[in-house]
Amino acid sequence: MSSVDPHWPDSLQALYEQASGAPADAVLASRPQWAEQLTDWVRRATLEERERAQVATWARLDMGARSPGELLFLLVHSGELLWPYSVAPRELLQRLLSRQDQLVQALRGGGQGEAVEPLTREMDAELSKVVARYLKRHPDELRRLVSGVRCTFDGRVLCFNDTVSVDLKTLLGSDKRLIGRLDQLRELLPHLREGRDKLVAFIRERAAKIPWRECRDILEEKLFQLVASARGPGELRGFLGCYAHGKREARWCTRAGLLLARNLEEAGAVAVIDNLSEVLVSFEPPVEGLRASLNAVVASLHEDRELARHRRVVDTCWERLVPKAEPGLALVLLWVEERLFRVALRQGAEDAFECRNRARERVRSLPVADALEWLAEECAELWPRMESEHRPGADELAAWRQEVTRRYAKKPVLRKAAMEFVLWCAPDAAASEAELVTLSLVKTSTDRRLLRRLGDHPSTRVRFRVRAINAWLAAGPESSEPETPATLTGALRHLRSAGALTLGGGRTWLRDRDLEELLLGAFGRVERDFSARYPEHFREDESVLVSRLLEELKTEVDSIRSDLSILLAQGQPVPLELGFQYRRREDAGQGTETAEGTRPAGVELGFVLTVEVEGFLTTKRAVLVQARKLEQRGEGQWAPNLRLAREQVDAVLGRSESSVCLFLVPPALRAECWMIPARLVRGLMDAQGSLSTVSREGAQRVARSLAQWMTYELLGLWAGDDRPGVLEWAEGRAQGGPDFIVELSVRKNGR
Repeated sequence: MSSVDPHWPDSLQALYEQASGAPADAVLASRPQWAEQLTDWVRRATLEERERAQVATWARLDMGARSPGELLFLLVHSGELLWPYSVAPRELLQRLLSRQDQLVQALRGGGQGEAVEPLTREMDAELSKVVARYLKRHPDELRRLVSGVRCTFDGRVLCFNDTVSVDLKTLLGSDKRLIGRLDQLRELLPHLREGRDKLVAFIRERAAKIPWRECRDILEEKLFQLVASARGPGELRGFLGCYAHGKREARWCTRAGLLLARNLEEAGAVAVIDNLSEVLVSFEPPVEGLRASLNAVVASLHEDRELARHRRVVDTCWERLVPKAEPGLALVLLWVEERLFRVALRQGAEDAFECRNRARERVRSLPVADALEWLAEECAELWPRMESEHRPGADELAAWRQEVTRRYAKKPVLRKAAMEFVLWCAPDAAASEAELVTLSLVKTSTDRRLLRRLGDHPSTRVRFRVRAINAWLAAGPESSEPETPATLTGALRHLRSAGALTLGGGRTWLRDRDLEELLLGAFGRVERDFSARYPEHFREDESVLVSRLLEELKTEVDSIRSDLSILLAQGQPVPLELGFQYRRREDAGQGTETAEGTRPAGVELGFVLTVEVEGFLTTKRAVLVQARKLEQRGEGQWAPNLRLAREQVDAVLGRSESSVCLFLVPPALRAECWMIPARLVRGLMDAQGSLSTVSREGAQRVARSLAQWMTYELLGLWAGDDRPGVLEWAEGRAQGGPDFIVELSVRKNGR
């Protein structure tokens, strides 16, 4: 424990000799005298004397035969003698309990059994004090201190050996070392006799309160240290179970996939490969982890190498895959199984057919099982020939593409599975055939959206092939081609000129990506300019700020309408007619006053949206918005909280559950205004226990920009309330009403 001489300080030597030399039948009677002298010594002792006493105490408790009087003196007064000046000794609690058992046996053997029970309770209290004191000084040494002692947990307190208690709230505290302390608690789980589920719930509850942005890098390194240490999968599942946010961290998934690919390529340790597979299949959504795991297998699958490690990863993927939900990944796994099957046959493996049949049984319940097995077997046979001297001819490849199209083009689920599979798994020598097959399978707008999403695939091969297809489509027709194109260039030009493949669409019912980008850009310009100039105007009343924002939005919408009219003059059809008007209620500013006679801060807006689609629908809905500005505290210092009364939030939610809060703020990470559902604002206030403010940092984390909200939620019809009472209030026809009434109209011609 220390390099200090393990001898008692002179001021305590006489008392120690008196205690250690006391007869066995007189030690209990001498206790009050020892306690009085020791208390007096503690009051007068210097820091150096205390440290020497601590070293001497542990030296005598650690080893060697001790008399009953000496043990009684050391254990009953351990709270005064064992101070945590140095590093916590390993198995401290176990050794102290062992010495306590020796003392109890000696007292009972000396005929003093009736005094053992109260004495034991007193010693337990002293040991609890010693452990708590060491943990307060060395909070990351819990596992070292209590190693080897059985424990239980009742939801608040860890109890060791049924006698020594540690309050976890005192242990954990709230500082930045919380992660390491939670790791220690996780290490205790296998040693718990009772309360394991309670401790798991306690760890997860505390872990959920850790600020994720600040700690995710630390947790990422801890996770991959566990992976590299070759610990069991149970340890990894426990880690990811405690830090559930990590299961949705895309960066962790990407890193695990890259490490798995490298370990498979370089024949890394089997335990590390198992750990990486376990990590990947634990991600949420699970399909992303499975895709990353399969990408590592596909990228490192070479038939001239030993593939036992690939088999372990494939088996793990099969265990977690739901073929009915992801037939595309099932098709990739079937193709990998075919590759492994052919290698196993060449090597003379006895279970080659058994593994292949077991894999096929996993997809047998699917209606499209036969089609998946056919394509997996065909590609496992064809693609190796593409890289050999026995490459098929052009007519054979054309016939093969036609057969794939005939079998797969009729069912959307098969088209989706085949598009990802051929772009992903086809070797470089078969890239043209894979891209041509993909293009022949694109039949609907859903297929086109899928093709666009594949641009974010974890496989570099898929991303580059999708970009190549998009580049050809963007280039447009350059020359006439035969009716049946024979090359990739010809096929792309033919499909583009024939209109068989378009990458249009959109994210809303407007079904026009260009139009949505136009609206998003226009609203975004207004929002950025307003936020950038906010530090100059923040002293103005909310009503003035909101008026300026609405006027700028109206000007921008008028500009959009003018631009669309110009397109109409050039003979282009106008995609939609957009209108934007706003007015301030006449008695705004003279609304309901509080009990103190002051009107609540903030401005309430009523957005009323009318949508007409010729021959399709007509709808009208309203959104109530509570606006509030961020105030400044000193020159250049913005307030940490947004002032907003809880009763205002409850009032707007009482009128409509789809209400929103608008926060006018200066530029932070981006120049924008924050839009947050009122229910979420109320949740933030509940979480921070406030009735009058919302944390600026918390609001920024969950907010959406005004431009995105207006484009994708308001105009996209994902927000709004069409009840007559809400519409009457938002339009100012009811008693009271919002301060500002904003009327938007959208008219879109039917196709």
